Amino acid sequence: MKDLREPPPSTLFVQLFAKHQSGLHSFIGSLVPTKADADDVLQETSLALWKKWPDYDVTRDFFRWACGIAHIEVVRHRRKAATDRLWFNEELIEVLSFEMIENSDLFDMRRDALESCLKKLPQDDRNVLELRYQGGMSVEGVADSFGKTSRTIHRTFARIRRLLFQCITASIRNSSGLGA
Repeated sequence: MKDLREPPPSTLFVQLFAKHQSGLHSFIGSLVPTKADADDVLQETSLALWKKWPDYDVTRDFFRWACGIAHIEVVRHRRKAATDRLWFNEELIEVLSFEMIENSDLFDMRRDALESCLKKLPQDDRNVLELRYQGGMSVEGVADSFGKTSRTIHRTFARIRRLLFQCITASIRNSSGLGA
């Protein structure tokens, strides 16, 4: 017998989806080989979420629910693209999905810490990162933009990654009350 309760309002869906879209994209991106695949699966997932929205139980965690549906969409997408050898097998996708969902709070903390730590970087370092990751520029292109060698830019990225790792680790340690 169908539950006779009112379906959740569509405005709630829009709010929850907007809040968790980035995390959902990251979740999917960890399970598929390319950004294009992640984008495609996110689109399919958003449609599936919308279709299933009337049955959503508002007492449940939206992100976990959405990740469960995204996991199904990843498996469907994988089956469609089964000839691509870059795909993980379904058992590994299952394990990774479970781990991502179980650790979603930690991932949120890391993402928040990353945003904060990026703001603490010197402007030149942020410019290098923006060209590479937001602008999609190759390391060689970044090197040319700054009048540096590719080797120098590779060392710059290694230094920035080390700084970000240390900052994120310290931030999470401090926010979890573990101290330094």
